[in-house]
Amino acid sequence: MINWFLTRIMQRKALRKINNPHTGRYISLNSARRVGFIVDACTPGTAEAVHVLKKELTVRGIAYAGICIDYGKEPLGDKEITSDSCISIINHKNTNWYGIPRPDTLTSFLGKPVDILIDMTSGKRLFQADYIVKKATASLIIGVKTSPASQYDMIVSRKDENTTETELAKNIIKYLTTIH
Repeated sequence: MINWFLTRIMQRKALRKINNPHTGRYISLNSARRVGFIVDACTPGTAEAVHVLKKELTVRGIAYAGICIDYGKEPLGDKEITSDSCISIINHKNTNWYGIPRPDTLTSFLGKPVDILIDMTSGKRLFQADYIVKKATASLIIGVKTSPASQYDMIVSRKDENTTETELAKNIIKYLTTIH
């Protein structure tokens, strides 16, 4: 996908076409049954953050589904992230020319509603993440960076620029378990 003017127009049009109204409702991690998360493979430390999320959710008996967006020039294909069958990967091969993921890629993720959706993508805004957040059916949507295209119910920001993805994942879990 080339970031052309026409591409950005088509992406904005695709986001406007999605009619999936969201009314946010706080759900603590203790009462959640299914959690979804979106991560960017190009962000350093993503594999460790996914490991922390998966471990915490497994210990609590919470089902999870994840999407890893690997949209770098050279796909990383991080084996630590994609080794789990509950995590799908989105890259250049399974999107159309302006970046919309193919429906078969999103079936396992969007097929069932989630109680909590965590969008851990930061840095350059990824159209695929905004598209998935708008299409998902979730009670609580958490983001780590403000985005005009996505309507988050809660934003967990970084303490400073040196905050790692793992620390960010731990902070999200901390907030979801301490607030009732």
